[in-house]
Amino acid sequence: MHPIAAASEPVSESVQLATETGQNFATAGMIVLLGLIVLVVLCVYLFSTAIARGRLRPSAPAGRFRDAAVLCATVALALYVYGVVCYLRLESAYHTCMLERYGSPGAAGTPSFETNDDSLLPVSSTCTWSDGYTLDFVPAFVNPAIALLLVAALASAAVACRAVLRERNPSRRG
Repeated sequence: MHPIAAASEPVSESVQLATETGQNFATAGMIVLLGLIVLVVLCVYLFSTAIARGRLRPSAPAGRFRDAAVLCATVALALYVYGVVCYLRLESAYHTCMLERYGSPGAAGTPSFETNDDSLLPVSSTCTWSDGYTLDFVPAFVNPAIALLLVAALASAAVACRAVLRERNPSRRG
């Protein structure tokens, strides 16, 4: 054994993986796994349509808006998966939150840790202390960006549907 390690007392605050973090790892893990699979499929679709469009003719407006809707949904899903990964923790809420705020889970003379609230929709993992300070492990831009991208995806899909209807029924132009 190393002499310094032998001289020091055992560290009781060492990092240990918690068996019960208060989070449902099965649900979050499935969200991440399925999200990544869907992301790969959507990216393959987007790249294949971009390659086909480059070789053939420019697509009709309906196709461009459809692709824009798929792209917005893909980026929203990627942000959601990123948020869920940020939401996950490998230690108890107390250790993770105290370490993030103070650099040590047993910092003396600090406000007491009160709660940790986790949510998958909107995705967040928020720590609260007795002095009112809150800390969210999910970056602040994630949920607003997801909402904005989903609205853009719905708007693009609606415009694509309208363009398809106009293409099929030329007498309804106007």
